[in-house]
Order: sequence, then C-alpha cells, then structure tokens
Amino acid sequence: MVSLWIPRIALFLSVLFAARRGEEPERLVAAVLFATFALDIANHAWFGTPDWFTVDPGHLVIDSWAFVLLMWIALRANRGWPLLVGSGQLIVVIGHIAKVWELDMVRWAYWAMTQIPFLFQLCVLAFGTAAHIARRRRVGSYHNWRPA
Repeated sequence: MVSLWIPRIALFLSVLFAARRGEEPERLVAAVLFATFALDIANHAWFGTPDWFTVDPGHLVIDSWAFVLLMWIALRANRGWPLLVGSGQLIVVIGHIAKVWELDMVRWAYWAMTQIPFLFQLCVLAFGTAAHIARRRRVGSYHNWRPA
C-alpha cells in the first residue's frame, strides 16, 4: 500500500513545486507528467488492471504521447534537465517495444521499465525547477526557450 502512495506524493510535490516556482518549461513538463498519471487512472478505470504479461495498449498510447511532448519540450527549452525527463520516457517506450518483440519476457522487467522511470522523472522535475530558481537568482531573468 505504501508503494502506491510514494509516486502519488512525489507527483503532487513535484508538480506543485514546478507550478508555483518554475516557469513555462517546468510547468509544461509538470502538466505532461500529471496528465500521464490522470490518463493512467482513466485507462485502468476503463480497461482494468494490466497483467504485465502482454503490452497494455492504453499505456503504450499514453507513454508514446508523453514521449513526443517531453522531447519537444526538451529540444526547445533553454535548460538541460528536460532531456533527462525525455530519456526516462524513452526507457518507458523501449519497455513497450521490448515487450512486443519478446512476449515471454518476465513481467516484472516490463513493469520496472514502464513504471520506475516516472519516479526518476518527478525527481528530475523537482531538481530542474530548483536549478532554474538558483540560476535565475545567480544570473537574473533569462529566456525560457531557445531561439528558433
């Protein structure tokens, strides 16, 4: 039961911190991560709990959508940390692809590749927001996005 609340508490704290203290890139990453959580709840409500023996199509769609958005943010933001969040999402998508190729893969490995990176991403969001705050104090205001 505690293991269910750890990601939820981390999500709440990271998203709240990014929303209150971050700027547009931090808020967008927080919104995407929060949306993946909300869409996951809806996915489970509609289709039930995954058995981890087969690819969950709902998770695949949600995680692929999140990967595209997070990488878009990472490639345009004037910060380095969003690349780490995007790389965490890449691990999730690769987990789905690996499961498609090898249906006999151990279900715990599939679970680990598709669920654990979320905690990593939340930690990076929190540390990235803190780094942004420190940088703003040190150098003053700066552009949120790289020039086109």
